[in-house]
Amino acid sequence: MGLGVLEDHHLQHVPGTALLADMLDAENHQYHGRDTSALKHGTGRNSDIVLVPQPSESPRDPLNWPQWKKELLLAIISIDTAVVGAWGPMISPGYADIAKQFNMSYNSLNGGLGWAIFAIGISCFITNGLSVKFGRRPIFLLGNLLLFISSVWAYFANSYESLLASRIFGAVGMSPFEVLTTAVIADIYFVHERGFRLAIWGLCLSIGVGGGSCISGYIIQNLGWNWTYGICACFYGVFIILIFLFVPETVYKRDPAYNLDLGTTDHTEDILDASKKAPHEPTIVGEEPKDTTTKTEALHPIHSQQPIYTGADEQPYTFWQELRPVRGIESDENLFLIIIRPFGMLLFPQVLYGFITYGLSTSWLVVMISVLAQLFTVPPYNFSVSAVGLISIAPLVASLLGIISGPLNDWSVKKLARWNNGIYEPEFRLALNIVTLILGIVGFFGFGACLENRTPWPGPVILYGIIYFAIAFLNIGIFGYITECHRTKAPEAFAALNLRNIYSFGMNYFISSWITNQGPLKVFGIIGGLHCFILLLTIPMWVFGKRARSLTARVGVFRMLMGER
Repeated sequence: MGLGVLEDHHLQHVPGTALLADMLDAENHQYHGRDTSALKHGTGRNSDIVLVPQPSESPRDPLNWPQWKKELLLAIISIDTAVVGAWGPMISPGYADIAKQFNMSYNSLNGGLGWAIFAIGISCFITNGLSVKFGRRPIFLLGNLLLFISSVWAYFANSYESLLASRIFGAVGMSPFEVLTTAVIADIYFVHERGFRLAIWGLCLSIGVGGGSCISGYIIQNLGWNWTYGICACFYGVFIILIFLFVPETVYKRDPAYNLDLGTTDHTEDILDASKKAPHEPTIVGEEPKDTTTKTEALHPIHSQQPIYTGADEQPYTFWQELRPVRGIESDENLFLIIIRPFGMLLFPQVLYGFITYGLSTSWLVVMISVLAQLFTVPPYNFSVSAVGLISIAPLVASLLGIISGPLNDWSVKKLARWNNGIYEPEFRLALNIVTLILGIVGFFGFGACLENRTPWPGPVILYGIIYFAIAFLNIGIFGYITECHRTKAPEAFAALNLRNIYSFGMNYFISSWITNQGPLKVFGIIGGLHCFILLLTIPMWVFGKRARSLTARVGVFRMLMGER
């Protein structure tokens, strides 16, 4: 039993569990009497951290890319995500005015435009399937193209029906950023690096979702709501070019032995034995590997029972080869089976847990944005459209502060792994959910109480920001946990999680009238109570998570759902 995580007695190695730190003699890379210097390690203060997964010897392996290439890719996708995140709620500050323009009630407009949220939830399955079949790169390009077209369409929309249709069309383009970014981060970064990068991406997403309204409120008030889409169209045009030039395909199939965190057999000994029989110079993170093996050695190195393909004979892709929009078929699996797989993955305890915690909590943020105009354009606040937009300064600041959740998450998992004799468990990603639990209770209950008692506006606005800050810790934990439990099926897992958009769609239809009929204290009190309950589910997930991972790795029905035999 490692730090409360119950051990499994069925498998030699439970997927997700990995050697992460040399504990007995970090300086000389010794682990329980075995020399681990042949394993590739981090550098500097992470010199005792074993790289998980181990990079192959191929220059095509994204784990071996230069660090600048990885960071540039992440920066482009993350900033693009911010614009995508802003695209959905950016006209919400103008809902009251738009409802008057189209001669509709606020609740009807809010609920109707919520069909875009429903479209995201459904299209994630198509997006996931296409990305598994054809790679991540073409789907990111396609998503930006669809958003560009829909933004131009919405700019010229002069009726509610046209606006709604354009938003549904654009929602399909948003879906790649809901399911693929976490998979890309897992493709190019090691376990101990992912928390900070997930936080960067999560920060950009939160800035877009929560902070985009700060700007859009002024745009709507001074230029009209359609200009929000016109400006977004310009951004998407630029991102199509940037992704085409600087975001290569990240899918790479390395020998399973290098994936120390996957599979039901621990390949650490295989890698050590292989390296001992065919020594090579260690590769520092971010440097190109040196080809020190012959082609024969690369194809058939070293293990007496399970040869390991090192990939050392592969030539790097040229810049022009990387510009191909589609590299080819990345998976031989049936496309239809890939598309429907996320539905089955909701049967996996880890994915179901993520759906309940991350899915519902994030949905409440989406719903809260949609009712800000309803809550703050009436007495005692009487905010203008631009002032409603400025409310989003609170989540914007909270998102900026929430960036600390990534480094703290990485620090906590390394610390817990060291306490656990060097062994890493994915459940360690969930340790900081305690922050989300406490701050979420304060935020939801306090927000409703302030609105009910008509306190000065700083009260509810600050508490609104606290909710965002709390959810930042939850998001990073869940992103990391799901990715490391199901790294090879991460897009499918996140497609399953994003069924929460259907819940958001349903909430959008009645949240406005619910607040009108029962008052904000009762509404947000109920949401706060649900928040408390779902965060407490972390306790059984922590305790039984390893056994759940073992169950899904060895039981036939789960293996079938994962596309394995």
